[in-house]
Amino acid sequence: MQLFPDNLRKIWNAWELRGLILVSLILQIILIIFGSRRKFTTSLKVRVLVWSAYLIADSVATIALGNLANSQADSEGNKHSKSGSALQSFWAPFLLLHLGGQDTITAYSLEDNELWLRHFLGLVVQVAVAFYVFLRSWSNNAITFIAIPMFITGIIKYGERTFVLRSSSAENFKDSLLSFPLLDLPRESSYLAQAYFLFKKSASLFANMIVDYYGRNDPSYAIVHNKSAKDAFKLVEAELGFMYDVFYTKATIVYSFYGIILRCISFFSSISALIVFSVIIDIHSYPIADISLTYFLLVAAVFLEAYALILSLLSDWTKIWLIKLEIGKYNPIFRSSVINPGNRWSRSMAQYNLISSCLKEKTATIIGVLISKLVDVKYLYLTREDVDLDLQEVIFEHLRQKSNKIIENFDNYIDKGQSWKELLDRRGDYVIEQMNFSDKSYQWSTNEVDFDHSLLAWHIATNLCYYHELKFPDLKREISKRLSDYMLYLLVFCPSMLSKGISFEKKYQDTFNAVKSKILKSNEISVEANQMTSACKVLLRDVKVKQAVDDMSVLHVGCRLSQRLRSYVGDNNEKELWNMISEVWLEMLTYAANRCAWKEHGQQLKNGGELLTHVALLMAHLGLSEQYEMKKTSILAQPDREWQHLF
Repeated sequence: MQLFPDNLRKIWNAWELRGLILVSLILQIILIIFGSRRKFTTSLKVRVLVWSAYLIADSVATIALGNLANSQADSEGNKHSKSGSALQSFWAPFLLLHLGGQDTITAYSLEDNELWLRHFLGLVVQVAVAFYVFLRSWSNNAITFIAIPMFITGIIKYGERTFVLRSSSAENFKDSLLSFPLLDLPRESSYLAQAYFLFKKSASLFANMIVDYYGRNDPSYAIVHNKSAKDAFKLVEAELGFMYDVFYTKATIVYSFYGIILRCISFFSSISALIVFSVIIDIHSYPIADISLTYFLLVAAVFLEAYALILSLLSDWTKIWLIKLEIGKYNPIFRSSVINPGNRWSRSMAQYNLISSCLKEKTATIIGVLISKLVDVKYLYLTREDVDLDLQEVIFEHLRQKSNKIIENFDNYIDKGQSWKELLDRRGDYVIEQMNFSDKSYQWSTNEVDFDHSLLAWHIATNLCYYHELKFPDLKREISKRLSDYMLYLLVFCPSMLSKGISFEKKYQDTFNAVKSKILKSNEISVEANQMTSACKVLLRDVKVKQAVDDMSVLHVGCRLSQRLRSYVGDNNEKELWNMISEVWLEMLTYAANRCAWKEHGQQLKNGGELLTHVALLMAHLGLSEQYEMKKTSILAQPDREWQHLF
């Protein structure tokens, strides 16, 4: 008994190859259009679309190439079948083009770069299969000769992808840094040129190399320290844009001398093939479906090359070379496009609130409960906030103050061997000391406990203080709330970016369950706009001093911390309270940024970027990094050297 009718099987056999090639082409169009958008968007739809296309594209092209090879084995048949087979062999070079991928995406994640050897093996095998198809169909037909330049272009594209993956792998990344020369840029260089200069140094950090640091005479410090917060963040934004391109695109080869030559070969080969094919093809000698698909492949190849060329011309890399050559120097349109480009990252930060999530579960509908059984419900409770200028200024000023302390004691760090790491290890305890808290028992919420324990406690305390009766609006209050929700998001959704305790998962889950239990038992919380205020009042009732041995909930710690903060500061000095809480969160933010591995920062570039990554890079430029080796001024770091023209 046949599963499918004969008619359906005949249709499938007739259109299988054409369908696979068409799907392969569509996937390439998706990748080139949406591949680079993940640099500046956090949209789940875009990420799923790109992820799906990236995973499927190679498999579809490989299957299509194998199917094409099988179809060449049958050399018998009527005239129409022979001519159709000859035209179909012309599709093999296009499948190599597809396997070569697009300039906008070579790797979906950093782990893909480590698979370069697998891609090299795939290159050898797939080129051999395509060559087999090419030889089987060899004749004096003009189509055979049109296929030659496309065949060469396909090999070039596939080889480019393998080379870029190898260059961006962890083992070879350090060597590939040499392929980006330190350009001798003109004195009137823009922020983009400064960002490229700093990119060279930050690339060494991402490669986990020890970097020399010369204090106030260090080029990166001199460039960043005196900038406004807006300009400093803009500088790092462009810098990380370069880093994204190196890790996830073909930038390593595209913006080199050889890359330009290869692009010209690819572009003119595609155009010439389309023109010659249009002139010599006899539409009566081949199946109309095959002719239509061939035209589609040729036009699409030209479109993909042209689109990639346009993206290259509009990229920051091209602008860097134009700046070097002083082209467009007096063009106000060009200068404004360099200084005020489009988004290079999402410019937003995720927000996750523990109490709010518990409230949403309390008010969930039956459908919501069913959905929660299928997916991790906490993802539904994520929101996003813009990283606005107010937040940038508060963060940058905090970093600059830390940096000033290192600069002031720079000689002591070198001559007397004093360590600056103590400054980087602060996560709230220093702020409490500065507030003249005589009772050292406050340290149970900071340096005497694991970082995740401290973070959860301060998150709860911040919420309880935030939803207390507010007598006047305060900027630090809003910033504290946003940083609190952001840090909890990192702890729950990106734990690998934080320094966490061994018991993190149980500690968080016990805390979540404790908050949820109290909220569910209460009948005083309505679904009105003030439900968060009501929930916080419920949580503050009957605060336990002790708990069960196996209970790792931090709820009671957060509640006690909130009460003690208010009892010390008092309701009449709300401003002082929020100044202190915001400083605690800033210390936690810098602590986490310093402890996060650069590989984790690199992973987040493909998801729209993280505020934590930008903070970490700003810290590095200001001397706040454990990867630095402090050194006195050398001739290489003198202000009148090659980097001075960047100011």
